[in-house]
Amino acid sequence: MVCQAAGHVRSSQGNGDKFRVMVPSRGTDLGRALVGRQDGVFVCPVARALAGCIVVAGMLADCAPAANKPLSQPVELMEVPWGRFARQCASTRVSYATVRWRVGDTEVAKVYKTCIGFSAMPSGPDVVEITASVSKADRPSAPVILRIRRDTEGRARAAVPGDIGLLAQGSDVPEAAETLARDIGLTARQLLNPSEPISLPVQLSLPFPVNGALSCHPVGKASDHGRQTVVLSCTLDQIVHTDHLAAQVRFAGVEEIDVPSGVCLTSLLTGDLRGRIRLHDNAAWQSANDRLLYQRETDFE
Repeated sequence: MVCQAAGHVRSSQGNGDKFRVMVPSRGTDLGRALVGRQDGVFVCPVARALAGCIVVAGMLADCAPAANKPLSQPVELMEVPWGRFARQCASTRVSYATVRWRVGDTEVAKVYKTCIGFSAMPSGPDVVEITASVSKADRPSAPVILRIRRDTEGRARAAVPGDIGLLAQGSDVPEAAETLARDIGLTARQLLNPSEPISLPVQLSLPFPVNGALSCHPVGKASDHGRQTVVLSCTLDQIVHTDHLAAQVRFAGVEEIDVPSGVCLTSLLTGDLRGRIRLHDNAAWQSANDRLLYQRETDFE
């Protein structure tokens, strides 16, 4: 379930832009990590880490669940390789403002969405083989099959030649399987300390993939479908140079991680992209000053 609320953004420099905020509401204790009340408005506290902090006003409290519990002692993540995860969808909303004669300011937006269906089979103690069916919103009838292996000793990887069982069938796109194995969550058992940061990979779905590394700090405990989770406050401020992008990408938001498996369940990140972009190899470079909203949600079996 996704809750929508109209909002208003204003930067520390003053000018504001209207937009629509999408906040997960799935019975988790994500509330204070997402929004907190300050001087009569609702504030995204993690966004203050960015230059020109983002203030979100509106009735977001109706979308946010109960407050999470503090993380007062270390928590061990990924004691098991997998959980009851059926499907995961990630979307990147890219928007920018344009001025039209007799119309005024108009927002132009596009959403790039990818969904993954999971089928998991244990293949040994603390080992699971996962078949993932990946489909994009614009090509739902042409899924890509990827296969990865996860275990709690730190070998989260794609299927490789010589594997047996399901992994012997390989992946349609081996490079995409390697990315999935890296981005689905932690790749090894890890002790999360309340005062220590943790790095998490993130891949934005634009017309082309954009990879980044989030710097995250523990916020507190939560729960989802009876499973213990931790909520992290995350930021990203990165210069990206690829064949299609030369820009500064900035994000702030929250990540929710399943404690038993170390899988990233929920993401809500907002930020911007400033620089130059071209949509394909033969396209001309053009300037970009875009707002970004990244979301990830997980469905359980």
